[in-house]
Amino acid sequence: MLNGRLFYSRGFSYIGVLVTLVIAAIGMQGAAVMWQQQSQRSNETLLLEAGEAYRLAIGRYYEATPQPVKQYPSRLEDLIEDKRFPVSKRHLRKLYADPFFVKQGMALIIRDGRIVGVHSQSLLAPIRSSGYQESQSGFHGAKHYREWQFVYEPNTLADLELAWVNR
Repeated sequence: MLNGRLFYSRGFSYIGVLVTLVIAAIGMQGAAVMWQQQSQRSNETLLLEAGEAYRLAIGRYYEATPQPVKQYPSRLEDLIEDKRFPVSKRHLRKLYADPFFVKQGMALIIRDGRIVGVHSQSLLAPIRSSGYQESQSGFHGAKHYREWQFVYEPNTLADLELAWVNR
């Protein structure tokens, strides 16, 4: 009988360890999902900040064109060092990476061979569904981050700078 009792107690201990492992695995899975969502929210915020910085820099470059016919930049590097003036201007401090594709830069939106805006290359669905700035009104209902296009439209620089300051 003594051997029988030991046998049964070992079985219960084994089941107890299995139940504990299952509960721990479920808890870790929930934590992983929460971490993934938090990471995506963080990247989403970085994307909004970087995209707006690019839109503002493209607007400053465009509006500062010394010729009568305004021009968009032909390269992103022109936003860092604008050599169209005797003393070069800086419209952007640095080139920002796409937070969802860190090793790549933002994808460019080109019109007539010039950069008018940028966007992410991510096919993830956005978490944020409201609280966009006026210049981001087209972001409502976007199915992917790549639909968030940060394009500078002429004569909107003052509104963008005001929104940037008030964020």
